[in-house]
Amino acid sequence: MAIKMVVTDLNGTLLNQAQAYDRQWLQRLLTQMQQRQIYFVACSGNQYQHLQQLFAGLQAPNLILVAENGASIYAQQQQIFSGALSPQRLTRFVSQDLATPLLAKARTILVGRQAAYTLAGAPKALLAAARKFYDPLQEVANLTQVSDLINKISLAWDHGAPGQIVSQLNHYFKQELVAHDSGYGVIDVVRHDVGKLPAVQFLQQRWQISPAETVVFGDGANDQPLLAAHDQSYAMRNAPAAVQHSAQQVTAQDNEHSGVLATLAQLLGVH
Repeated sequence: MAIKMVVTDLNGTLLNQAQAYDRQWLQRLLTQMQQRQIYFVACSGNQYQHLQQLFAGLQAPNLILVAENGASIYAQQQQIFSGALSPQRLTRFVSQDLATPLLAKARTILVGRQAAYTLAGAPKALLAAARKFYDPLQEVANLTQVSDLINKISLAWDHGAPGQIVSQLNHYFKQELVAHDSGYGVIDVVRHDVGKLPAVQFLQQRWQISPAETVVFGDGANDQPLLAAHDQSYAMRNAPAAVQHSAQQVTAQDNEHSGVLATLAQLLGVH
C-alpha cells in the first residue's frame, strides 16, 4: 500500500548524539515526499520552540511537528491540537502532588507554550541537560507563579528515576494524568488522552490516512505503543531489545549513521 505518512521520533532516532541530522538529505527526501503528498511527522517529547529551531530553514509544507509527547501539534506553524493541562489540574499538581512522598525528591520542569520553567537553584547539570530540549528554560522562585499554558510536566531525579516510578505514578494519578518513560531517565507527565500514538491517530483521522499507509520510527519506551500499532514500524538499530521487539523491523543503520533517512530513501526508491 502507498505511503501517506512518515512518523519519526527525534532523540536517538532521527537525531544523532550531537542532536543533529543530515539536513541536505532530509530536504531532498522532504521534497520527494511533498511531490507524492506524503506527510513527514517529527514526533517528540521536546518543546515546540525547540523543534522549530531544529527544522528552521527547511522548505517543507508537509512537515508536521508533534511536540511535548503529543500535547502540541503544529502544521505550517499553526497549532491544530492542544492537549494542555487545565489551570486547575496544574495548580493541584504544583500545590498537592509535588508534596507527596512519591515526588518529594523529583526535579520538576513545567513545559509551556511560551517557555519551560523550573525552580531556581536546580543543579547545573540538570539545567544544562534540559536546555538541550527546552528553549527558553526559565528559573522561577515558585512554580505556583507560572501563568503559562502548560503542555507537559517533566520529572527528573538527581540519581535517575526510581524503579517502578512510572507504574506508581500512573496508579497515583488514577487516569487523570499519564506518566511516560522518556527513555533518558526522565519521566514525562501529560494529560490522560495525550501521547505519541494518540497524536498520530489524530492526524490519521484528520487526513483520512490508515495505519497501513503510515511508516513509523522510534527507539525509546515511549515509542513502543506507536511501533506496536503499525505494520510498517521500524525500531532503530541502537534501540534496546524490548523496543526492537515492539516493531516489525529494525533499521539497517543506527541513529549515528542516518538510519531513518537511509530507510526512507530505500522505501521511496530515491537517494
